[in-house]
Amino acid sequence: MSGSGSIVPDPLTVERSGLVSPSMDPRLSWLRSFVAVAEELHFGRAADRLHLSTSAVSRHVRLLEEAFGAPLFERTSRSVLFTTQGRRIHGEIAVPVATIAGAFSHPDAGRTLSVAYVSAPGERMIPEAAARFGGDPLGVPLRLLPASSTAQRTALTDGRADIGIQWTLPGAPAPPDLEMTPIRNEPLMVALPAEHPYASSTELRLADLAGEDWLMAVDSSDLALRQGFVTACQRAGFLPRIRSEATGFKAQLSLVAAARGICFAPAVARDSGSYPVAFVRVHELSVTLVAVTRPAPDRHARRFIELLRAAH
Repeated sequence: MSGSGSIVPDPLTVERSGLVSPSMDPRLSWLRSFVAVAEELHFGRAADRLHLSTSAVSRHVRLLEEAFGAPLFERTSRSVLFTTQGRRIHGEIAVPVATIAGAFSHPDAGRTLSVAYVSAPGERMIPEAAARFGGDPLGVPLRLLPASSTAQRTALTDGRADIGIQWTLPGAPAPPDLEMTPIRNEPLMVALPAEHPYASSTELRLADLAGEDWLMAVDSSDLALRQGFVTACQRAGFLPRIRSEATGFKAQLSLVAAARGICFAPAVARDSGSYPVAFVRVHELSVTLVAVTRPAPDRHARRFIELLRAAH
């Protein structure tokens, strides 16, 4: 009902009744029917092509003719032929109509959302977000790619990934030509062998660990995080002694359990398995889980990031 109490007619009812003003803008459905008839020169074949009834196609063409104020086809019991006006209009609109119809019918055809992620959030957060994303009727197929932060940035740059999920220290700049969206902050923990003298501590300062052997990735796969950690150690008055022996939190934790060194990790790494190690918080240090994307990510990428932020 309108504010005056009059009934607002349903557009479909108006279309079916044929009560269309000549000045009304033609609808895409009318134009698609017209183009199909123009190319088939047969109402039945045009209807089959559009998966509509013949009467619906005839109605669309009639409404379009009323909108244009001129017949577009000459119809006989045996043939359908263009009028001069119909041939001109077909030549002008056939390509634009096909382009517009394709865009609306298959806006995400072939689209896959590729998410690259480091290991720690992959235990719970990624599966939870993926399950919710998969339940979205407007979603697209999801492709999950475990990858180091350095590999993620390469994949984002060359188009093999849409989102990178990685850890960074607060205040770290975004990589060139990429955007970072914070997902969650985590206390920075240090993983210690179960028999370590500090294993029962509740909190340590970084300087307390100056004499330890630190386990890091065997390559430069997490170079940004490594550089940030070294900088934090330098501010604490020492240069860490790094043993580059393992890539990934699980591999590092297995070596910590074997008393081969210690490693830093976000608090969520405690969910990475039943390793005989102790996690102790590092005083006043934290890490941030971020989503790294190319500028202006599409709605699917933004949706997945939202789900990650809501994950427990």
